[in-house]
Amino acid sequence: MSSAQPWRQAIVLSRFDLADGHELLLHSCEDCACPVSDEQAVHRHVLPPPAAPDDSCWVRASDVAEFPLEGEYRLLFNPLSSAGVVVVNGSALDIFRDFRLPAVPGDVARSRPGRAVEISQAFGRLAQLELIHPAGQRPRPEFHDGQVLTAWLHVTNGCNLRCPYCYVNKSAEPMDESVGRAAVEAVMKSAVSHGFPSVKLKYAGGEATLNHRLVISLHAYARELAAACGLRLYATLLSNGVRMPASLIQACKAEGIRVMISLDGLGDQHDIQRPFVNGKPSFQFVERTIAQLIRQDLAPHLSITVTGRNTSGVADVVRFALERELTFSINLFRDNNCAASFPDLRYEEQAITEALLKAFAVVEDLMPRWSVLGSILDRGQLLEPRQRSCGVGQDYVVISQRGKVAKCHMEIERTLGDVFAHDPLQLVRQDRTTALNLIVDEKEGCRDCSWRYWCSGGCTVATFRATGRYDIKSPNCNIYKSIYPQALRLEGLRLLRYAASG
Repeated sequence: MSSAQPWRQAIVLSRFDLADGHELLLHSCEDCACPVSDEQAVHRHVLPPPAAPDDSCWVRASDVAEFPLEGEYRLLFNPLSSAGVVVVNGSALDIFRDFRLPAVPGDVARSRPGRAVEISQAFGRLAQLELIHPAGQRPRPEFHDGQVLTAWLHVTNGCNLRCPYCYVNKSAEPMDESVGRAAVEAVMKSAVSHGFPSVKLKYAGGEATLNHRLVISLHAYARELAAACGLRLYATLLSNGVRMPASLIQACKAEGIRVMISLDGLGDQHDIQRPFVNGKPSFQFVERTIAQLIRQDLAPHLSITVTGRNTSGVADVVRFALERELTFSINLFRDNNCAASFPDLRYEEQAITEALLKAFAVVEDLMPRWSVLGSILDRGQLLEPRQRSCGVGQDYVVISQRGKVAKCHMEIERTLGDVFAHDPLQLVRQDRTTALNLIVDEKEGCRDCSWRYWCSGGCTVATFRATGRYDIKSPNCNIYKSIYPQALRLEGLRLLRYAASG
């Protein structure tokens, strides 16, 4: 048993102690094939009833990571559980440590006379959160099939910016109405055929606002079809934020379409990698659009792409977002054929890690109520265990401006068929010639890693480009391992600040 210490009431905190805890989990980076963040569309982890002490032996979960927080508080995290980060004070930690070896809960309670009820309650919470378990019954991670079929609709191949890291071979070609309608029809049919209750459309490009009239008309059509098919419909407009027509803003508000704006830094840090076609800076236009959307009560989600050019400005743009109470995601540059002539986009591990840790310090300083664990870790997330890093090949389809179907928007030119004659989801699920999104347990270097169900081996397309293999760990593995403990600490501090205060 633990050595005697002055006893204080045991405190065990988790996201379930926040009344709106589930709604504060941001599940999506919005601009990739990641799980969606819509509240009704994601799996809700339901805690079992608190365990009641009995005469059987219980033991702490062997994989639990433990990190210091503030004062007596510690963070506990079981990577094989869906319960997430748990914060305990010294008294609760003592109880947890009493189960280093198999122990009977009653014996633990009797070791501290007069505290039996409190110890029983703390035991129940620790067991409920899968930090301790019956001896010989190690928790197993729960994986859930996607409930949302997500479709990237490439409504135009044109763009008014020339971002050096972009993977799209630009042209002026837009998607026309007939192709758009066929695409929406095919997606809805796929969803019904494969048993999805929900569909999410990502209006993208190129720059989607350049074809905003089609976006508005397509979404109206999609809403009609979704209602007829009994499907829930979600949508996001992906934009560079240079200009947002008033009619589009009003349509997004009326239809509940979320808006994602790419913002890679402030001032020069943004402009160095997101200039206009003529080379002129775009930041002031994007900043104006963000302010306009906030005034219109359509707060955008910000997507921050980090390259070797803008690492020094990541913390500043995170501060910009948090000061305006905007959600954001951080994405690491992915090498591609279009970016091959810009070697300065590639980043060094140490530089990117330092940049991310500085951004984390800003998060700590301006701690939001929402959890950053699903948005600050590139393709990784620490919200719930998963076997694959994204939905490629499973619940995600990409449809080009011509109606061609691809697995991943980063490989939009590697088409498999079209929406006029095929089931888009069936095409991507059957394909074995393009991006293979293997489960993490099949990847070399991942199988025995305690973080494997959280990073899921990283982006499969980026890994293949760097290594020529799909069945191997991400080239960003060391970065992920460096930042995950600090990201967990942020979640612990969030719980301590908001759950502890009720």
